[in-house]
Amino acid sequence: MNHICALCHESKELKESHFIPKFVGKWLKKTSATGYLRNVDNINKRQQDVIKEYLLCSDCELLFSSWEKQFSEKMFIPFLDQKNYVIEYKDWLAKFCASLSWRTLIYIRNKNSNFENESEYFINQIDLAELNLRNFILGKQDNLYKYEQHIFPLSEIDTPPKSLNLPSNINRYFLRSIGVDVLQGDNDIYTFTKLPTFLILGIVNSNFSSKMRASRVSLKQGICKPSNLVMPEYLLGYMKNKALEIQEKRRSMSNDQQEKVEKMALDNLDKTADSKSFEAIMHDYNIFGDAIFK
Repeated sequence: MNHICALCHESKELKESHFIPKFVGKWLKKTSATGYLRNVDNINKRQQDVIKEYLLCSDCELLFSSWEKQFSEKMFIPFLDQKNYVIEYKDWLAKFCASLSWRTLIYIRNKNSNFENESEYFINQIDLAELNLRNFILGKQDNLYKYEQHIFPLSEIDTPPKSLNLPSNINRYFLRSIGVDVLQGDNDIYTFTKLPTFLILGIVNSNFSSKMRASRVSLKQGICKPSNLVMPEYLLGYMKNKALEIQEKRRSMSNDQQEKVEKMALDNLDKTADSKSFEAIMHDYNIFGDAIFK
């Protein structure tokens, strides 16, 4: 049965579409100590894949997959697995980031009943952003205008200032977590797409964008590197709160599930020691010591 594709708006057979690209879920599973994923909203259930819905037709899926492949091969894997922190990119990065921000916007809008409880200003701004992102992704316009895409590499933290008061799982949050949201403060609105070690911030409306030039994704080509990056101060507060939320939900895991995780780790000590999840734990342990177990 055909349905309307959310991107091209044509009546076609829809495919299951990933809001967070599929390669991210595969990498998380491959590099974890257990080989499984867990959604913090259902912490006691292991998962095989990241969130997906019937959203796009096969043609639009293929459009997204070409940019995902380039991001995975030219930026994601070199940054995470090869520790290559200065990476050149072409026009595929703006398309990839715009596609993520568009998916985040669609997911959050659908999840929250099309923002029916939000202000008219907020809904109008979201609708305009969705239209412009969609037109850019489909090649109907060659400029993002005010809907800039910003990318922030989030490498490990070794010696943070105590004044930041970071939660004891901050490295695990930066290096291993995924998440999507739409954030607003005063008249500022952003799409927030969190990948392992990368944050993609899409501007819907912002008075702060002129200070974020170093993180702005160029439409044609540029260089991505984790230095001289500035973001609105409340975004760090938001990420700290999300890390604390994940920490609390993990602490609520049932004894039965905790025992299964511990057994799997102990039964595969070599895999555990070589895993990226264990590496992230050790980054936190080096800062916070035994506090990470509390």
